[in-house]
Amino acid sequence: MASTPSTPSTPSTSSTPTYPEIMANAALALLAVTTALLDRQLAARSESFESEGGFTERLYQRRQNRRVGR
Repeated sequence: MASTPSTPSTPSTSSTPTYPEIMANAALALLAVTTALLDRQLAARSESFESEGGFTERLYQRRQNRRVGR
């Protein structure tokens, strides 16, 4: 009876992260922080627009105040 040759074993991977993995994780962390900050900025701008109006409205109000002498 002929025996079949065994398959060579696969070398194990190291458990310590490599430089590209560290850089990828750092990039993902920076993207998450950036996204969170942009969400906060959009919310603040939206609140400001609702309470103070847009650029044209504020400019009109300044012109009116100047005409009246306030």
